[in-house]
Amino acid sequence: MTEEVTLHQVMVKTSYLTQITAPEDKGVEHPIGFGSGFIVRHNSNEQFFVTADHTIHPDDSDGEIEQRTWKDYTISVFTNYVDPANPLSTPIIPLGGFYYAEEFDLLKPEKMPRLVDVSLCKLKDINLQYPFLTDEVSFLNGELIKAGENKFAIMEECFAEPNVDKEYFVFGKVRAKLIDVIPMQWENTIKEDIKFISQAGDYLLFNAPAIITDKADWKGLSGSPVLSKEGYCVGVLCDVLENSSSVWVMPFILLKGCSRLQFRRRQLT
Repeated sequence: MTEEVTLHQVMVKTSYLTQITAPEDKGVEHPIGFGSGFIVRHNSNEQFFVTADHTIHPDDSDGEIEQRTWKDYTISVFTNYVDPANPLSTPIIPLGGFYYAEEFDLLKPEKMPRLVDVSLCKLKDINLQYPFLTDEVSFLNGELIKAGENKFAIMEECFAEPNVDKEYFVFGKVRAKLIDVIPMQWENTIKEDIKFISQAGDYLLFNAPAIITDKADWKGLSGSPVLSKEGYCVGVLCDVLENSSSVWVMPFILLKGCSRLQFRRRQLT
């Protein structure tokens, strides 16, 4: 008998909290920010971690002109695993070998490629030495996700194109911070009733149900999967525009075999 999985379970169990550290912070002990990501299972035996590129390359879009600075920040994923020998901490898993995407104009090859705000890396055995588990999350309808439940990878067949007649959801953690190094503090948030408006270039434009007056209410959600009520993923959350209702999403389907996108990976030293 297959146990029914609720939308809340899918949202919580496909959301992975990440921290961002500078390249010189070899011990990944001093985060400069936090983000989100999710795991995609490919061909049943390969797994990829997907996030927003600006969490890995914050300096690339820091100026008026977006361009590669070749400075890779480190993304580490919180496992929520509790070691009985050290119950006050949880392992975090640094990831490396991210592929990033650039869009180039086939008719104007001399034009500088445009940065695409999605990156992914293939997970190796060393990245999976600890299970990725839930922390406790409660919802207004009384549903409780208990701590210590295994998280999910999103299967390739669970990706879909958005529909203007459907509602979409984002779950994650905002206002994350360290208190005296440990423990972590954050606020769980769920963004509901997000509506797809139109394709805008390579991105998808969605509207939140209300004006976004404070971007901090969304900061930390970059890289999250955007899900339908049926649990299908339509893309990667990239940005929101303050004092508007605009939510920008990269459709994951675009990344599969698009001739205008070039994936690269900087070799780590």
